[in-house]
Amino acid sequence: MHLKTEEEYKLWAEKQEEGATGGGLFAKGGPEDYVGAIPAIRAVLYFKEGYSDEMREMIAKCFDDYSEIAKDHLTWLWQDEPPKGESENLAFNKAKPIRDSLKNYSPMKAFYFLYTSGKEKFATGAWEFAVGGVSKWRSEMGIYQSSLTFSMPIVWVEENSKLFIELFIKCAQRLKANHGYAGYACIISQIREDKNEPTEAFFSRKWWAMDVGSPTKESNNLINGIKTVSWLTAINYEWFNKIKEKEILNSELPMNWFVGYDYGNGVVFQSGTLPLSGSVEEDPLPAPYVLLNRILKPLRVEKIGSLHRGNQDNPEAPLITGYRAEAWMKRFDIEDDQKLEYFEKLQNEPKLNAQHAFLDKRIDWK
Repeated sequence: MHLKTEEEYKLWAEKQEEGATGGGLFAKGGPEDYVGAIPAIRAVLYFKEGYSDEMREMIAKCFDDYSEIAKDHLTWLWQDEPPKGESENLAFNKAKPIRDSLKNYSPMKAFYFLYTSGKEKFATGAWEFAVGGVSKWRSEMGIYQSSLTFSMPIVWVEENSKLFIELFIKCAQRLKANHGYAGYACIISQIREDKNEPTEAFFSRKWWAMDVGSPTKESNNLINGIKTVSWLTAINYEWFNKIKEKEILNSELPMNWFVGYDYGNGVVFQSGTLPLSGSVEEDPLPAPYVLLNRILKPLRVEKIGSLHRGNQDNPEAPLITGYRAEAWMKRFDIEDDQKLEYFEKLQNEPKLNAQHAFLDKRIDWK
């Protein structure tokens, strides 16, 4: 149902979780009475394959750990083009265990599982887990990769940051991740994605550190490079060693604000104590992200195409496509003569501490 007046919208919004926006807020016809978008902290991991029994067990273990935290919030399961014996959409409490469902997919068939926390089956929420596994034949072509994402409410992560970091590292290790990142994101309804992309575009202009776009749909454009840096940024050792040879990391990434963790296949960089939004009202270019971006910029893909793919473009919240997408990827770029300015800004950021980081697991990246 469309919310026709500002008063109707306010009454609806008061009953929703913090930060939730009505479906299709900037789409034609105005907002509807379901949650179409909500800011959260999201993890994104890219990995080679999802067809082997070993990797599917690792995916299930990642979901086990996530659902141990999120199970009381999850409401719906969606599957994309499921095989016989599986349903496209089910209430979470009626869904099979993920291991049982994965057994119904042959190695030659791709899969996509989306667990949401929206009230309605087409709504979204801050708790979300999604995994897309490419088929064996596509994986062997070398031009496709798999992806896994999970998200949690901002306040929850701020209060339980080490639990989030630990889960990110565990999943990266299990999946032998190629690369990934975690930080602010706008979780939009994937079932009604087209109508809610403009809301994500709107938020991205208010919060520069917020991720934009569909991690799953972008995965094949990110096989040979990263998309962005964030609070947590994972890269494989092949890429890390290239950077390490060129940069003196201890001086470029001071240990009071940066820490690196080994995940077996690579390194996770933690930049600062907590995720930063890059709010235009406070600091759109957070020093930890700008300085890490200086180091990892050579690993960034040259082009991403479009971060939005819908047709709900409008002047109030233009979609991030074409040149806007390229500009978004370069938003943390600075000139060399600005480096000292951002080192000075860094001094104002909280220093890492045992409450917000695993300092005892720090790797030596001299």
